[in-house]
Amino acid sequence: METENQAANEAYIQCNYPNEKFISDTAELQSAGRHSKGLIMPENVKVAISRIPINLFQREVLRKELRQAEILSKLGNSVYLIPEERGYKIKPKDAIVNGKLFEFRTVEGNAETFQWEFRQAKKKGADTNVYTSVLSDISKEEARHRVWLVLRRHPEYTGEIILSFDDGKTTYFWGYKFFQIKKPPADKRQGQGGKAELNHNLSPHLI
Repeated sequence: METENQAANEAYIQCNYPNEKFISDTAELQSAGRHSKGLIMPENVKVAISRIPINLFQREVLRKELRQAEILSKLGNSVYLIPEERGYKIKPKDAIVNGKLFEFRTVEGNAETFQWEFRQAKKKGADTNVYTSVLSDISKEEARHRVWLVLRRHPEYTGEIILSFDDGKTTYFWGYKFFQIKKPPADKRQGQGGKAELNHNLSPHLI
């Protein structure tokens, strides 16, 4: 499956970024610039050379995205951090995961902040796939409720949704249809959720 996932990413970049160089070696990343020193390249992860940070802000963004990429790669997924395209009305995404475009978000605030971040991510496109790493004390049930609130108001939104908690200790995968069927279960029914029981919502290439 890992080979299949990487092949999907390679096919995507050959079609969409034929002139971009991607690196997968930590030594090459750290030697690329003074703001990339100390960054670690996880296995099954590549970074576009144009994403090498040139200031502290870009370094922090890349550090967070590398950490998210590592969480997914440890689950058998292939992750490529792609170039930041800029231009009029261009809404760039952050990564390719198993051949699919994803927007990455990291939330360190409260539930309102989580909902705002998820809503902003979906504004990049109705079919945007979103991966959010929650580093605060927001529960899985509250996060799932906030996702439901956004999708309820925008039935045109589709795409896959990944949530990680406690710096990747637990990760959940949902398809948008899970939230269209009914309101997510309350805390007292939390046993009905979770990664293992939601695998029927995953794409064939997303583990």
